[in-house]
Amino acid sequence: MTKHDTWVKLKPGNPYEPILDLFPDGMIPMRDPFPLELSADAKVALMIIDLERLSSVQAIALAQIIARHRGATPTEVAAEAASKGGFAMNYHWVESMACGPEGFQRGKEMADFLERRTQPLSTEAWQEFYDDQHQRWISGNEEPQPINSVEDIDPRLRMDGQEEALEQNRINQMLSGYSLFDMLTGRAMVDILNATDPDNNYSLVGWDEVDEDDDIYE
Repeated sequence: MTKHDTWVKLKPGNPYEPILDLFPDGMIPMRDPFPLELSADAKVALMIIDLERLSSVQAIALAQIIARHRGATPTEVAAEAASKGGFAMNYHWVESMACGPEGFQRGKEMADFLERRTQPLSTEAWQEFYDDQHQRWISGNEEPQPINSVEDIDPRLRMDGQEEALEQNRINQMLSGYSLFDMLTGRAMVDILNATDPDNNYSLVGWDEVDEDDDIYE
């Protein structure tokens, strides 16, 4: 199964506010980058909170708060979530979304689907798209293309600030490979500057005079 990479922030006044402090920055992990499911009466577009990326504390809190709103028991809500791979949530509450490579790839597929189909969409066409998404991205192991720059994002999905966010994410990934000592001495930042700005050569003042094999504490 693909590891999903979509996160959403909810609008003020949403029914999940009492437990949002359990989610870093208030961001909730989602299975899909768009509402793929519908309510039983087909009137409400639903997103699925990704059960695989929830901690046990988060999952229990969600089951309890959803149970209170539905008049059900937490056990019933948890069982339903387990059968669907997550907790259903009304798309109406989504204020903003952040995606990784999988989210952008699937968003492109949704945009392509909508452009190919005439309006209104037929039930058959939507079911075909729905089944394909489930088979490849939810039940299957489809792997998205990596995103190394904003040019790798479909133009229809680009937004202001994406290039800066991608660069910051790249830097954060690079920093994760350094020790605290490397960060404190500045070596990590120098390496990152050399990687992100290859036209210039950065180095620590006096560092070149130190042989890495020497015991600097002698």
